[in-house]
Amino acid sequence: MKRPLSIFVRTFLLLLGALLVALALGIALLLTQPPVRPVGVPLSEVVALLSSELPSANNRLTVSDSAQAPACPEGQQGDPFMRARLAGWLGVAATQVLYCRGMHRPGPDGPLPAPPMRGRRSGDDAMRGAGPGPMDHPPPMPQDARPAEHGLLAGAPLFGDFMVALRKPDGQWRSVAHRMPGPLPSVARHVLLLFLLGALAMLPLAWWFSRALSAPIRQFALAADSLGRHPDAAPLNQRGPAELARAADSFNVMQARINRLLTERTRTIGAIAHDLRTPLARLAFRLQALPEETRDKANADIEEMNTMISAALEFLRGQSQHGPRSRLDFASLVESVVDDLADTGHDAAVVGYNEPALLTGDPQALRRAVGNLIDNALKYGGQARLQLRREDGNVVLDVDDDGPGIDPAREEELLLPFARGDESRNRDTGGIGLGLSVAHGVALSHGGSLQLRNRSEGGLRATLSLPCG
Repeated sequence: MKRPLSIFVRTFLLLLGALLVALALGIALLLTQPPVRPVGVPLSEVVALLSSELPSANNRLTVSDSAQAPACPEGQQGDPFMRARLAGWLGVAATQVLYCRGMHRPGPDGPLPAPPMRGRRSGDDAMRGAGPGPMDHPPPMPQDARPAEHGLLAGAPLFGDFMVALRKPDGQWRSVAHRMPGPLPSVARHVLLLFLLGALAMLPLAWWFSRALSAPIRQFALAADSLGRHPDAAPLNQRGPAELARAADSFNVMQARINRLLTERTRTIGAIAHDLRTPLARLAFRLQALPEETRDKANADIEEMNTMISAALEFLRGQSQHGPRSRLDFASLVESVVDDLADTGHDAAVVGYNEPALLTGDPQALRRAVGNLIDNALKYGGQARLQLRREDGNVVLDVDDDGPGIDPAREEELLLPFARGDESRNRDTGGIGLGLSVAHGVALSHGGSLQLRNRSEGGLRATLSLPCG
């Protein structure tokens, strides 16, 4: 089953979608506007740059000087018609002027009309190279007469990509090149810039808003998980929106009720077990009048009942009382338990681990759990071999024995209180079926787990896994 998206991801995607919709509306408004007519470059500005040493103040115009006559840029071709016009306007020979334009001449006004020419030949004849004439070296004319005579006004715009070059008296060529903006029109560039600025402004806000909304829910989930591991955990802080604060308050009430029920259950069972000792003591006193053989059997049954009551009281006491938790080295704790058992003659040893395994837990409860697992292995297998390892952020303890193993169908059942295995695990070995249950409860209270598995080579393996966090 596909896992649903978290509230954080959903909120973040919702805000991002709102940003995209807003930008799409802005783009639609921009694209529905009337087209912008292209902006030309005044001829007077080009002439001024050619006739002087001034740098260009227009970022679309590039000025350069060279000793050789420049060639037309790629994608452009010479325009003899405009070359003749500019030569007449500048008062120089056509051979001293070069004009190149794009293959497709842009501009809403189309090509400029042919100018009226004075002299014995037309501009076309002069461009075909038909001998010298007045147009090859036209005399200088007054500034106010040039525009009308040559058909170019000083303010006439030049459109599209072009390059104009003029040979100066010192032989140097001065070039002025004009390039239209890149492949994206100005409107598209503005839209892209608007999108980038909007994204930069909205993404941090969307991230912060999503985290602020999902943080109380995340804390709520952590508190629910902590309740299962540690019933005495601190109540959940009532922060965040009103709905989440109300949910946190209901959670705290539920936690208090669960703790009260657990306490009442423990006290009730403990009181019953404690009160049973009184009639058992009276029964043992009255059995003194029975024959010796019968009396010994009855006393053995009463002693067994007392043992079961004591174990039950110890189990309930361990379930209801939780010691302080601290940072500890689980590997050292396991070695300490094994050393204590080895000193008393038991066959127990830890192999294959020489590194610290730090975790936070109740030292007494963990010692009781490890001790119960080792005792279980010693009772039913004669020896206990322990091995520690790290796995996915957890410290894992394997306790192996050479006993008869268990029924695989009862692996979960044997972790319950007072549950016992097959006939090979009878009362002659001692215990009433609480050792594994205690270890299992300690593992759960620390956020870990306990599993029982039969080994392929024979015997049982009890695996205790605890988080290192």
